[in-house]
Amino acid sequence: MKILLIAALTVVAGTAFAQQSSQPPAAAPSGAQVAPGKWDVTRVHCSDLLGASDDDRASAAMFYYGYLAASAHMRVIDVGKIADNIAKVMQQCSAKPDLTVPQAFHQALASKQ
Repeated sequence: MKILLIAALTVVAGTAFAQQSSQPPAAAPSGAQVAPGKWDVTRVHCSDLLGASDDDRASAAMFYYGYLAASAHMRVIDVGKIADNIAKVMQQCSAKPDLTVPQAFHQALASKQ
């Protein structure tokens, strides 16, 4: 069951990001990389996310989706809404690339909570 859920989430995230793949980063990198292979997840800016490869963007979005849901103590996620929610976040990031990714999630999905 867990493997099917992970596979479904990966497909949903990939679909949401396929629409955003042609968007170049609009701001300078955030400096969230604190060491090789290590990132401060609270400091990653939308410009970092927009500049990532499609696969990396999809993986990062799913990470943030889970990370922020856990931070909000959410116990249930409607997987049918993930693609639309991620698309909203990416639109927010495109409009405001200087936001941190957590800020973009909160702003884009504020009406959902």
